[in-house]
Amino acid sequence: MNLLHPNRRRLTRPTVARAWWVALCLLSANPSAFAYDLWQAYQDAQQNDPTYLSSMAEKEVYDAQKSQARAVILPTIMVTGGIYKTRKQFWYNQLPDTHTKPANLTVSLNQPIFALDKLTGYKQVSVNAQIGDLKLAQAKQDLITRVVQAYFSAWLAEHNVQVAKNVLTAAERQYQMAQKNFEVGNTTVIDTQEAQTMWHNAQATLINAQTNVDNAKSTLESVVGHPIAEPLAGISAPLKLKMPVPDTADKWVARANESNYNVKMAQLGYQVADLETTRMAQQRLPQISIVASRKWNRSNYHDLNDEQTATNTIGLEVSMPIFDGGLIGGQVREAEAKKTISAQSLRATQISVAQGTRAAYNQAVSGLATISALESAQSAAKKSADSNLLGYQLGMRINVDVLNAQNTYAQAQYNLAQAQYNTILGNVNLKSAVGGLNDEDVQYINALLNTQSSKPAEKTN
Repeated sequence: MNLLHPNRRRLTRPTVARAWWVALCLLSANPSAFAYDLWQAYQDAQQNDPTYLSSMAEKEVYDAQKSQARAVILPTIMVTGGIYKTRKQFWYNQLPDTHTKPANLTVSLNQPIFALDKLTGYKQVSVNAQIGDLKLAQAKQDLITRVVQAYFSAWLAEHNVQVAKNVLTAAERQYQMAQKNFEVGNTTVIDTQEAQTMWHNAQATLINAQTNVDNAKSTLESVVGHPIAEPLAGISAPLKLKMPVPDTADKWVARANESNYNVKMAQLGYQVADLETTRMAQQRLPQISIVASRKWNRSNYHDLNDEQTATNTIGLEVSMPIFDGGLIGGQVREAEAKKTISAQSLRATQISVAQGTRAAYNQAVSGLATISALESAQSAAKKSADSNLLGYQLGMRINVDVLNAQNTYAQAQYNLAQAQYNTILGNVNLKSAVGGLNDEDVQYINALLNTQSSKPAEKTN
């Protein structure tokens, strides 16, 4: 017995299967039941974006280079050997030819014990491996930023198309009303011409908006790596974003100077340049290695007169340049110049990051205040448009008043959507500036979206 529903029959397996099939058919018939959201776009971009995938492969290059540099300071063991066939001919002594099969086998060891330039080179590559890690982390932040920018650019374009459609509908309706009023003598031809002008302008605006949608959608599809058939999830109103913490631009700039990936990479780049200067100068120093070998020789393999010998060798090898034609001196000067370039590049990066962080902070903070003001402006503009339309129908307002009110309301919708886009992008850029942009931020922004369906813009009367 079913205790939760005592008056209902228990569903059999065929009944459950039919229910699932019906649900699947309904979803297939209505593909826009669930919108394509930001989190889906980000996951698709991680799998398909060529720039990000290239950065992942570049990380493997840095790791491989580190292994190669470590091999230079580790011992090298070599095995060589050979079996030969020789023929010795006597031209004048009329002696018979002799045939021999000599063989040899050598095992050798070489271990550097004093090679400072090789050790410094290994340190350089180790620092480069850290740069590879930072590059991959920065590439992931860049991917998030590009996905957010492309996604909300496409959403903004779709939103503006919906507003333009609503404006066109309202303008057409107003034009029809002006024509009727003119036919019955309640208005002048000027009202009809003004309404017709607005109608044609609305048509042109819609055409441009649709072109922008095509371009923005194409950009988003190139990032995620496939066509998007579903509607995009829109921003739920009101947009609830948090104020940046800490609450001053200077504190964010200080954090960026410590945590920004580009600043860290520039600092490591200067460290690599400094090590390169040291390594070039260390080429003048002697290099000492331990060498050892054991060699087996056989004079005639598989022969009764075969003579076998074994030779053991162990010792130290020392090498040091005496005269190189000025090669090392030129390499040192070149490395010192590149070190100066790296120092200036680090300084330029710090200045650029500070400016970008300050701009992102101002964009995020001012954006929140702008959104609040524009939400109030949009509400007031809608009431004004409704009141002017009612006043026109009652003969208390003229046609131009209605047209101006409708244009003001449409512009308020455009401005609010643009402010929402700018504020979201400002917050993303701010987190990226301090190296803190990650998957959780994408999920947080995605939670602000209406993922069930694409929410159209509010209609203009």
